[in-house]
Amino acid sequence: STIHTGYFDQRSEDILSNSDAQKRVIDYIKDVASIVETSDGTQITASQMLERFLFTSNQQYTPIFKLSGGEKRRLFLLKLLMSAPNVLLLDEPTNDLDVQTLAVLEEYIESFIGCVIIVSHDRYFLDRTVNTIFAIETDGNIRQYPGNYSVYLDYKKQQEKADKNSISAVEQVN
Repeated sequence: STIHTGYFDQRSEDILSNSDAQKRVIDYIKDVASIVETSDGTQITASQMLERFLFTSNQQYTPIFKLSGGEKRRLFLLKLLMSAPNVLLLDEPTNDLDVQTLAVLEEYIESFIGCVIIVSHDRYFLDRTVNTIFAIETDGNIRQYPGNYSVYLDYKKQQEKADKNSISAVEQVN
């Protein structure tokens, strides 16, 4: 009952309803919350969060239908974050976000209080945002690895080397 999940889907169809498209950016965000509390306990207004996520004060009063596709994705992400989830599911978040937005998202995740689950093929993003990897192994089992993606790759290389050495040792015995 205490879990509030926020899900950022990799597909961008149906992000906004027709009625949302006519709204101003700030009103779309304020529909969720006017103020959100950050991890350090400070309160940030919807306008301040919009600025943090690269919407200038002028853009905040722009009708949503005038935004580019990437700006709409960024706005949808911000709306999700303004709902104050404590479990955040990000499905391929780097697909349609620009470099500046990804930097802001990385910073946000770093200070996020809660659980963040990221599904991504973006190794750089994973290195910057995760501290545990759950990998689906070839046998279908899920295995947990501590560290970011680069640490996981190093571990897998060491494991492959150890496996080859043990196979060689078995072959020499036979």
